[in-house]
Amino acid sequence: MMLVRLGWLCVFLLSFFSAPLFAETDVLESLGQTGFLPAESTHANWVFSGVVANENGDNYAYFFQMQRQENKFHVIAALFDAQTKALVLQDEGDATLDDALSYNWHVGHSFLRFNAINDSWIFGVKTPEKTGYNFKVDMLNQPDHNHVKQGLRTGVEFIASQTGQLNGHIQFGPLQADQFVTAKSAWFRQVWLTNPQETMHPLTSVLCRFNDGSGFYSMNMTAPDAVRGAVAGWYDAMGMSLAMSQFTNVKQDIDGLWHIRIASPAVHLVLSDSLKQDAVVAGFVTEKDKQGFCMLNHDVVG
Repeated sequence: MMLVRLGWLCVFLLSFFSAPLFAETDVLESLGQTGFLPAESTHANWVFSGVVANENGDNYAYFFQMQRQENKFHVIAALFDAQTKALVLQDEGDATLDDALSYNWHVGHSFLRFNAINDSWIFGVKTPEKTGYNFKVDMLNQPDHNHVKQGLRTGVEFIASQTGQLNGHIQFGPLQADQFVTAKSAWFRQVWLTNPQETMHPLTSVLCRFNDGSGFYSMNMTAPDAVRGAVAGWYDAMGMSLAMSQFTNVKQDIDGLWHIRIASPAVHLVLSDSLKQDAVVAGFVTEKDKQGFCMLNHDVVG
């Protein structure tokens, strides 16, 4: 009887002291499944785009794109005053980085860093003239909107999602104080290669953010063997998904303006006061009572 009781006591103590360990392991496994990790591919690009507001309610639109090919990096970035539609900042740079695995890259005047401890990106620009921006975005999952990777074709994957809270500062030169800005979310897009591509594949993407907090993304790859040649998603201000057509028509009409057309919901956006920089076109749009900022990207993957 004493041996039986001792046996049960050992089982109880083992269960008691092991329970926190197993619970913590479960939590870590859960974090590993739901947390965000950037692509480890040496051929990838990252895009952030959206609208931020300062403490006075003034809005500023921005985009930031970092491209990587092995240890060669290229970055383009811009900042717009949403009140006047004027271009505040435009920057572009290249660099060859020896420590390319660090996820802490400085390319020209721009920088991009990922913090795996709190699932966040820090990115921005700081020019010698003391103009630029420095933003931190939270990558924790939003309601009904996880960072799920999708395949465009064999060896080409992407993530397009809304981030969590954004906060940071905008600099307008040495004679002006930095402005603190925030946003409920930002658009994040990551495209990367998991297998070498024998040919180049045209890829058109759209990221739009509206003044009511809603927005949509669209990815369109022209490839005969594409797994999903057209993928799109629309999200309301709370990050909840809404139904929309998977194909988005993007073209520059004879009027010289860029037009974005969606069949359902029926939307026709025209980019005004747009900026073209390399393969990126960005500008402001108006659709009935809906105003916003869109970034178009005409690129090739391979």
